[in-house]
Amino acid sequence: MSDVKVKFILSEGIETQVNGFQQRQAIINPVLVFSTPYIPTSLSLAISVVISGLTESEHEVGFKIKNNIKNKTIFESGLASIEIKESLDNFVMTADLKNIGFESEGEYEVALTLDGEEYSDTFSLVKREK
Repeated sequence: MSDVKVKFILSEGIETQVNGFQQRQAIINPVLVFSTPYIPTSLSLAISVVISGLTESEHEVGFKIKNNIKNKTIFESGLASIEIKESLDNFVMTADLKNIGFESEGEYEVALTLDGEEYSDTFSLVKREK
């Protein structure tokens, strides 16, 4: 698994566009900082992950979001099994999450568990009056 590379893109939403047998992911408003007028709050957000270096086989994957200040997990998908049947340069996974509870401002970590290894990135939540 040492050749595996993972990139995270967080956004306000994601749409799947279908054209014949082809599917494309449209990322809506990518962000590094989510802002809200209220804390605590519930937010909807999308996680897009681009993975390269996956082998043709079955893999175990899962997402989680953690509050880095409180060291508390606020969302966890659990592990799921996926099967890669052909060699791909890029494998894209998305999670369109609705009404995830955020108790405080600060730095959060989004993590992908892939075959027992964890890959992560961070984003922030800030309170801003509109």
